[in-house]
Amino acid sequence: MPLHLMKSKRADKKRDATLVARAKINVKGPQGKSVSTSEQDPAIRRGSLMNAAQVKPDERPVPGALDAQSLREAFLYFVEATKELEDSQNRLADEIHRLSGDLARSNANLKVQMEAKSRLADELSGLISALPTGVVLMLRGEVYAFNAISRIYAPELQVGSHWSTPSHWIPSESGHFRCNDGIGDSRILRPERHDLNPHNADKQLLLIHDVTATYQSQEDRARQAKLTSMGRMTAEIAHQLRTPLATAMIYAAHLSSHSLSDLQRTSFSKLLNSQLLALESLVSRMLGFLINRRPSPELVTVENLLEECRESIQPLFDAKGVRLKIQCSGGKHLIGIQRDHFRGGLVSILENALEVSTEGQEVIIQSIAKGSRLDIKVLDEGPGLPGTVIERLFEPFSTSRPGGTGLGLAIAKAAFENHGGQVSLSNLEPRGACFHIVLPVFEPF
Repeated sequence: MPLHLMKSKRADKKRDATLVARAKINVKGPQGKSVSTSEQDPAIRRGSLMNAAQVKPDERPVPGALDAQSLREAFLYFVEATKELEDSQNRLADEIHRLSGDLARSNANLKVQMEAKSRLADELSGLISALPTGVVLMLRGEVYAFNAISRIYAPELQVGSHWSTPSHWIPSESGHFRCNDGIGDSRILRPERHDLNPHNADKQLLLIHDVTATYQSQEDRARQAKLTSMGRMTAEIAHQLRTPLATAMIYAAHLSSHSLSDLQRTSFSKLLNSQLLALESLVSRMLGFLINRRPSPELVTVENLLEECRESIQPLFDAKGVRLKIQCSGGKHLIGIQRDHFRGGLVSILENALEVSTEGQEVIIQSIAKGSRLDIKVLDEGPGLPGTVIERLFEPFSTSRPGGTGLGLAIAKAAFENHGGQVSLSNLEPRGACFHIVLPVFEPF
């Protein structure tokens, strides 16, 4: 083959290869990516080759210039790809910066929470240590923490040991224990268990309460109540003894008179003896009350009971010049009473009527027994009482009289109520007052 034909053929092949390479560079696919002719549509690929074949020899581009243009285009694509890569890198850096900030803030918040929990734990530990109550924390019965005061109540307490009631704790009433704290003081303790988790009983809290002061306060109150009761009992005894003793003194004074006949002297001696017997019976009743021994009730007729009461106080009425009368209907009815107790109550009411009466006035005991009911009324001619005084008249130690104890009517009310009765007071018109006593009785046989 001639040399020039061989050169022309090699140039054509070179030109075709250049055109194909250029086609590979210039053709772009989706998203701006270059697509080779082999990846293009077949028609486009054939058209490119035909166009290349139709290029006239004088219009074919110079090989050096074609390579420079391809390089420029490739460089532009490289710059664009680089920009996209830089943008992606910047976005990634921004995201990393954002996530780093979020992580830093989360760490800061976690640090604040941990510091707050640490402070709270320290405060709770200080609070538990300062509590006057023993605190023991247990896991499945094994001690893992306790405060200082717990060691005072249970010196053998140790971390890791299983809790058991100390040997020096002596059981007392209702879950309490008596113990010695090691410094000579006797204490009363009350242990109390709680589950720290209501859904899991493994962790438990044991509280050891020192209730010594509470017990001492209760004992002091009980002692004070006993002293108060003793004081009231003393006042009641003095009140109950005063009337029969005063009556006995009057009878004794009459006996010392030289003008008395033998008959009068005998009568006053009997009356004095009856009052002394009443005093002895009263003292026996008080002693029986102190030892919780109640005397047996007696059956007496209504008229005999009222006569005994009149004899107990008649000398006091005579000394003051006040008349005492008995008006009795149904006097044969029987009443079951503790004689001294009932008589003391009725005499207390008669004393009150005598106190408000003046010389020449009259006090009447009206008694009406009908069926199983007995009504006793004590009527006086005194000035009566204000309504405010009547409301509190039967309360213990309530009195409007100078030097009065306020026990007489309270004792009377208690006496009648103990016999199944009741007592009340009302004013009369135009003056005077009426004590009304209602009691159960038995009809005569």
